[in-house]
This record gives sequence, structure tokens and C-alpha cells, in this order.
Amino acid sequence: MRTVYLGHNPGYVSACYEETELTAVFWHSSEGNIAKRTEIMLDYCRKKRIITVHHSKLNREIEQMISSIEPDLIVVGEYHFLLKKKIIDIPRLGAINMHGAPLPRYRGAHPINWMIINGETEGAVTCHYITEGLDNGDIIGQYTFPILDTETAYDVRPKIEAAGQRLLVDVLRRFKAEGKVVGVPQDESKAFYTPPRKPEDGLIDWNVPPKRVYDFVRALTKPYPGAFAWIDDKKVYLWRVELPSGESISNDDYVTPGTVLKKWKGGFKIAVFGGAVNVIDWETDGRNIEVNDRLVGKNV
Repeated sequence: MRTVYLGHNPGYVSACYEETELTAVFWHSSEGNIAKRTEIMLDYCRKKRIITVHHSKLNREIEQMISSIEPDLIVVGEYHFLLKKKIIDIPRLGAINMHGAPLPRYRGAHPINWMIINGETEGAVTCHYITEGLDNGDIIGQYTFPILDTETAYDVRPKIEAAGQRLLVDVLRRFKAEGKVVGVPQDESKAFYTPPRKPEDGLIDWNVPPKRVYDFVRALTKPYPGAFAWIDDKKVYLWRVELPSGESISNDDYVTPGTVLKKWKGGFKIAVFGGAVNVIDWETDGRNIEVNDRLVGKNV
């Protein structure tokens, strides 16, 4: 079974190479953590003598290259371009995508961050057929894993990598054994889409319960752009917050959310809706700042 892979995931490339005749890997430029994984992937391809094709657009030339290979199956994972029908129709067995979320929920971009923002306790990787829509094709397989409430988006990444590679191996073996694999239609009543996240989306809303602020910060902490607030006219990134144990603020003791309640050498406390969070790790301009005593009692 001849395959081509489109994306940046070294685990998916390894699965395709071990289970199929992987003829080529198509990838585009990337930044940050994806760039690091891309280099690992390209190094693997060099060692295994797999053809790699760098491109900045999914244009007619790339379409013709894929068509000339005559793959039986196209595998996509961590790829930023949507496939057009002409490419989807090339392989006789179809085109499949590895999506790091429990479809039909969390269709779209940055599902890891969104799952943690929403306080999910279980994540998943889903393999589905590619259609002209976004992440809405029939599901071939899905593996789940727990998300602990202490884990950041960076912590969850290895779980997705491991579950995804294991799932892809099983799916490829099914294709080899069964030929065209029958998928299960997604339940549209449970489907929703998540939009791409931008750095400016990290502004913290203090008018939500403590757990929501806590989840928001751990979803966006390093190596992601970070959750931030404006304190003393400075943009301050909050890399870690904690939930004070056994504390709440009643309606009778209402404090405006965003108010600095107190400070100490290793952090400070900020009021949120119905409670507070302790800020443990923060910085601005690449360095920690002191929260002045005069800020205590003031709204940030």
C-alpha cells in the first residue's frame, strides 16, 4: 500500500514508513514547537531516504506531484492547508486526517488549548476521512486519554503524540487487511468548531470563577504565547496560578474581580468572580516584576 504524508509529525511519518510504502512527505514552513518536530521528522526522512517536498502553497504543482505518485492512501496530520477535492479524489482508498481532539467536538484549530481552557478531563485523537469540509468526515478510529487538572497544554502534547501514533498504526493495518475501511458518520448534534487562537486572545477575564482563570492560564502557558493582564500599565504574563484552598468570596463580601488582594515575596493574590487566584509565576519584558504595595486594593 503506497502512501504519502502531509504534515510535520515525526510519529506519523514513522507509522507510515513502518506499515506502508511511504513514498513522499510534503511539508510547509513552521515556527516554534512545530519547527522543532519538523526538524526531527526531516532527520528521520534523511536516514530512511524518504523523499521530502517543501512547499508554501498547496497549488497545482503539488497536486500534480501527488497525483504522479499514485498513492493508495493520503495521510494528513498537523498540516495547515485544506485539501481540495481534486487531491482528495487521487488515492483509491481515500485521504485520512489525524485530529487531536474527540470529534465531533473541537473541530478546527488549536484543540489542545481549547480543551484545557474548557476544563476537559479527557482528550482524544481521532482519525477520520477528509472531505471538503473541516474535520467533519466519517470517523475511522478514536483513542482517548486522561487530562489531569495539573497539566498544561505542553504536558498533554506527548499524550496526543503517543495516542496518535498508536491509532495511526492500527488504522493503517486495517486498511491493509480490509482495503477501503468503512467509517462512522459524525453526530452533527454534538459538533462544534474552535477558532484559531492569536496571542492577543490571551487577555485574562477576571469576571469568571477561579477554576476558569486557572484553566485559562495553564492552557496558554509556556511555550505558548501566554495569558496576560495589565498591571500598573505594564503587560504582565501569568505563567502559573494556583487555586487558594477553602477560600470563597460571598455576595456580602464582594470584591471587584481583578483587584489585587494582597502580595508576598513569592507572589500575589487577585480577586476573580466568587473567589481568587494566587499568581506564582509571572513576568513582563522577560523578567519578573515586583507588585508594589500601593497596588494592593486596586483593580488591574
